[in-house]
Amino acid sequence: MLASFQHLREDQRKQLAGLVTVIVKTISPDKIICYGSRIICTKNWSCFLDGDCYQENTSTAYDFLIVTNDDEKRADDEIIQMIERLAEPLGLCINTVVHKLLSVNDALQKSSLFFAILYLKGALLYNGDGLSFTNPMEELSLDTLKSRIEKNWNKGFVIAQRFYQTATHCLSNGWYELCLFMLHQAAQHCCMALLRAFMGYRSKTHNLGRLLTMIENFSLAPAAIFPRVTKEENELFDLLRKAYSDARYNEDYTVTAEKAIILIDRIKELLVLAEQLYNQKLDTLDKESIISFPLTIKNETK
Repeated sequence: MLASFQHLREDQRKQLAGLVTVIVKTISPDKIICYGSRIICTKNWSCFLDGDCYQENTSTAYDFLIVTNDDEKRADDEIIQMIERLAEPLGLCINTVVHKLLSVNDALQKSSLFFAILYLKGALLYNGDGLSFTNPMEELSLDTLKSRIEKNWNKGFVIAQRFYQTATHCLSNGWYELCLFMLHQAAQHCCMALLRAFMGYRSKTHNLGRLLTMIENFSLAPAAIFPRVTKEENELFDLLRKAYSDARYNEDYTVTAEKAIILIDRIKELLVLAEQLYNQKLDTLDKESIISFPLTIKNETK
């Protein structure tokens, strides 16, 4: 594992160290591993800005794996929310996944792609007094990796497409609340398929906001479909995000035809983009493959 962040400035490393210290004192995890960071700077000049007409803004995000002790009683969501609250005063966005040490070691024994990569390339920010990690059992060959990615993708993305098709049927019949539930499921399964393909991670959350934030680890494009920079955009995304439970349990949950049509188009855009990203991933794997002889060629007879 990495022991330092060479790409971070000294002040950023100090800020990160301060956050880790607070997390350890508050949550008492066994280990904290960082597997991604995004520092986005915007420089904006405009005649209509105040002062000297120039602004600079920086947003910083980190992806954490929090490894808890096996006797941890708090729910994963509770720990995630605690970390988000600790990071908020620092202006940091922390995307967190939580797993017990026993489950991490079990995944390493099974050569889980996500945990194996973190074991080899992640940055160990904190190492408590718990047991050490298990060495990954084996390194997956490129062919095995590609086969696993294709299998997971074909299962998850097909389900997403079917939910979308069902949503269009609901829309045509004026079942707008049910349409939104199906769109939520389409978006959720699409995001999960992307995470399996790119990171080898099987997420179980229904929270679309967290899923899109996780995807930012390898692509910012899906989140851009739901910009959430205006009141109207936030309300539109909340309508979709809450559809998972509200469409079934909230008697006051209503959806207009106009908003259902907008979200139908957004989810269609998400599905198209996801398939493009997946195909690019396969192309990258193909370019990494080494040609060796003798070739194995399937002889297709007519």
